[in-house]
Amino acid sequence: MPEPPLGGRRGACTVAATACAATGVALIAFGLPTAGSPPPPPPRPAPAVTAPRAAPSGPPVQPLPRARPQRVRAPAIGLDVRTEPVGLDDDGSVALPDNADHAGWFTRTPAPGQSGNAVVVGHVDSDSGPAAFYGLGSLRPGDRIVVDRERGPAAEFTVSAATVYDRGDFPSSTVYGPTTEPRLTLVTCADWDPDRRTYRANLVVTARLAPPAEPRVRERPRTTR
Repeated sequence: MPEPPLGGRRGACTVAATACAATGVALIAFGLPTAGSPPPPPPRPAPAVTAPRAAPSGPPVQPLPRARPQRVRAPAIGLDVRTEPVGLDDDGSVALPDNADHAGWFTRTPAPGQSGNAVVVGHVDSDSGPAAFYGLGSLRPGDRIVVDRERGPAAEFTVSAATVYDRGDFPSSTVYGPTTEPRLTLVTCADWDPDRRTYRANLVVTARLAPPAEPRVRERPRTTR
């Protein structure tokens, strides 16, 4: 499959997936800052790893019924952003939220908490500065992610891996592929290249559904966007 073209609607990092309906494979697309404007401040360094770092696994947790996600929160890094549904653009890529401070739940994947792999994408920055997933690289295995839903209890997840993949080695089938257990996958950009004015890699955070009573760790006051 050919490499996705450079370019982005917002002049920001376009964390999109070129979905291939026939194969179920997706590729990450990258964007360039708006021509003539300085690049936004780089995000915090993400973990420089080439393989997932797994947290200890526990017993399976009962999946939740389908419900639209409303917010994604990660208390350890002060993340608290609204979530909106996104589908596919005309070019076959995953459409990102028009508001760079929002995360986008890809509606062709399960809702967070359901059985399967729920995919949420987000900008790391925009032409005006840090965006929804700017601090995502600070998450570590064992940290908690909470997805508030339109009905029913929140879906609570425990980070199992935070992995940076080079653009040419992105494992689409692993990142976007289906799973039997409830999983949350967050995707954004990483490794800013100031010379080419683009990102050279993607940060992928995966998390498993946690028991509702799981202890809270590494919390700090949230910042709301």
